[in-house]
Amino acid sequence: MKAAKLIGKQTHEIISAPLPEIGPEDVLVKVVLCGVCASELEAWQSGVYTANPYMGHEVVGHVSAVGERVEKFEVGQRVTGLILAGFAEYAKAHQSLVTHVPHGLTDEEALGEPLGCLVSGAKRTPVAYGDKVAIVGAGYMGLGFLQLLQLKGAGTITAMDIRQDALDAAKHFGASDGFLSQDVTDDHRVITYGVNMDGGYDVVAEVSGSQPGIDLAGEITGVHGVLSIVGFHQKGPRSINMELWNWKALTVINAHERRDAEMMTCIDQGLSLIACGRLNTKDLISHRFSLEEIDKAFGSLVEKPAGYTKAIVVI
Repeated sequence: MKAAKLIGKQTHEIISAPLPEIGPEDVLVKVVLCGVCASELEAWQSGVYTANPYMGHEVVGHVSAVGERVEKFEVGQRVTGLILAGFAEYAKAHQSLVTHVPHGLTDEEALGEPLGCLVSGAKRTPVAYGDKVAIVGAGYMGLGFLQLLQLKGAGTITAMDIRQDALDAAKHFGASDGFLSQDVTDDHRVITYGVNMDGGYDVVAEVSGSQPGIDLAGEITGVHGVLSIVGFHQKGPRSINMELWNWKALTVINAHERRDAEMMTCIDQGLSLIACGRLNTKDLISHRFSLEEIDKAFGSLVEKPAGYTKAIVVI
């Protein structure tokens, strides 16, 4: 089979690799497409991936073979889930980490792993009906999170990002308004005792994965507000203004999921929301690349050309 192997900084080689060997409870998946995720960006930039030289974990494909103890899946069925080494023609996963894609969904809107992250994070983020909400970071995850908080009953939702086209996309997906991060004024912030004490936002979701995003999110969260950290912050330390967070008595949620079983539940719940028309992930896919163009795909994640939201590699 063809597979993309990371061999150096910003460089993959398309190689011929043996088919993954499956155990009695494994599922072999013929990969249709795999999403390009920012969590793997540093590995691509450095040329070092700690797990193995084969990246990709946002897989949609069809069952090609099953182990002898697999009963839930049959050859030909369309699946997604927590499937690794997805930038290849075939990948494998334990049957507990694979789920069916409902009929009627396109392959592009059925990316399971990011969907599970979104649903888990939204479930863990408390939102009351009519809450004033802000989303810091209006990329793929931010726009998905925006939609899910709408479903939970949020009132107004304000998007903040460094790109105008990201704000335009946020308004398309239901944001009440949007601001470029550099244009956010002190009217939105609560940073001084006794000033604007009733201001800020009831719930703020930080989905940028950046230090400036963390800073801004902490400043605009209101007194006794909820700050939900949805962004990926596993590549280097972050500093926070604990004096400010402590004074405002914030409820801080680290909205990540580390339980595989819960992730699979959340993937199924997300797929159901898409199937019934309550969640739009189809329009979040903006750029498509072949396996041979995988380095261009990661490059687009850095450069973010006009209209960029999410890139996929089509196998």
